Amino acid sequence: MNKPSSDNDSLDLSSLDFGPAWAKKGGESKKQYKEYKGPKAPRGGKEGRKPRPNRSDRPQGGNKSEGQRGNARKGSGFKERRPRAVFVPAQEGIEASIMPIEAGVDNLAKEITASGRTYSVFELARVVLGARDRFSIVLLKKENGPDMFQCTHDDAVFLTKDECINHAANSEWINELYKSEEVEMEAPAGNFQNIAKCGFSGELLGPTNFHGYQDRVIELHRTKFSNLSLENYKKRIVTESGDDIVNLWKESMTKRVIYKLVADEAITFDSRSAMIQHFSSDAINEVFNKTHKAQVPSEIDAKKLSPSLLTNLKEVIQDQRRYPGALSSFLCRQLSGRQLAVFKWQGKLHCGPSRPHSLPEELTMADRPGKIYGWIMENIGGGIDELWKAVCPADIDDKAKFDWYHDLHWLINAGYVIFMNSGLLYPSSASKKPAAPQQAKKAAKKTAKKAAKKAPKVEAKAEAKEAAPEVKPEVVAKKDDAPIETPVEPTVEAPKDAPSDKPAE
Repeated sequence: MNKPSSDNDSLDLSSLDFGPAWAKKGGESKKQYKEYKGPKAPRGGKEGRKPRPNRSDRPQGGNKSEGQRGNARKGSGFKERRPRAVFVPAQEGIEASIMPIEAGVDNLAKEITASGRTYSVFELARVVLGARDRFSIVLLKKENGPDMFQCTHDDAVFLTKDECINHAANSEWINELYKSEEVEMEAPAGNFQNIAKCGFSGELLGPTNFHGYQDRVIELHRTKFSNLSLENYKKRIVTESGDDIVNLWKESMTKRVIYKLVADEAITFDSRSAMIQHFSSDAINEVFNKTHKAQVPSEIDAKKLSPSLLTNLKEVIQDQRRYPGALSSFLCRQLSGRQLAVFKWQGKLHCGPSRPHSLPEELTMADRPGKIYGWIMENIGGGIDELWKAVCPADIDDKAKFDWYHDLHWLINAGYVIFMNSGLLYPSSASKKPAAPQQAKKAAKKTAKKAAKKAPKVEAKAEAKEAAPEVKPEVVAKKDDAPIETPVEPTVEAPKDAPSDKPAE
């Protein structure tokens, strides 16, 4: 075996001091913390944060009741989570459509007639859809669709009578049918140990064994938390015990609200639930009309519609804002009935004061309209400002300007000139859409293909004519030539014994 070299024995690495602080020479650390005086003060001279409380001082969550836990959350800054809204699909059998308000369509017609401008029908439809107060929604029952109930007080529309009753219980117009009065009564007598309380609003509902407890729960659920099911709402009710809360509930029961029928004040109801019961049996048919067609404002409150009908309303607005085809067709009929012209301009529907008409050849125009029409023919698609700069004299007064404007409107109303909403002027001959370069190329390719298909047939016919043998005409004999012998039919002689056809004499 090889012996290790003597150089390794003389190598000393202790001076490099690779060890930890506690293993260094003398067992002392280089850094000393004898002069440590605690953390530095925060910048800006502010005091330090308050020490955190000991966790052992906090109340244990397992010992809390449901009511105490809810109160602790409210006191500690927790917000009660609202239940998420569940998406409801659109109601089948109900068709929703958009109808512009009559006053808005009248204003559009007046603007087009006064200005003489021509508008795209799709642009007019988008103007209508620009604000909710410019149109309403029409709900129409289809075949085998459900019936609708519309309120005569606020135009609310529902599909079931239960929805109608819930809406009536929360509406203000029910005070027109029933009036309320507050009366003093004696506090309930009995030994009550706990009081039920709403987990959302904190209202006292009373002891669970009290005779009016169930009515109070149903009334509060119907008036404030109808978006939840009754079973889910009851799960959020908490109970609290103690003399203080029992006495507070008894004091609230010393005053009670009773209801009277406005038409006959002799009919009274001890509670609001009894009043709603009377409404559902006697007055609902007078307030809600059964219908197959209902018209509602587009900005109607969501609480005034059944959830599925609200989805119908939202979807039709979104669809028409994406492509207002149905609304454009309706606007065409409405504007045509107001003495306006609806026509196609370069392939798209437009509405203006007159349809395009070609200028008659025998028509001789005056000086001013002739200059205006001539400039428009030379500058197709020119702006209105450029027109006035070109044809109007520089030192023109207001009366002369009015005459020029009058002549231009005469050309527009006659249909010889189209004045677009963008401020551009066109002659009536520009109504057809010019062919795009790509379309022109496609048409040229099609014609070339057709010509290429026909060419081989023509060449084939020519080749067939060239390949066919020549047929010489027959030569007719002249008088000087030898006569042509004609064939003679052979005669057959009858035998002598053959009977004759003639009868014997």
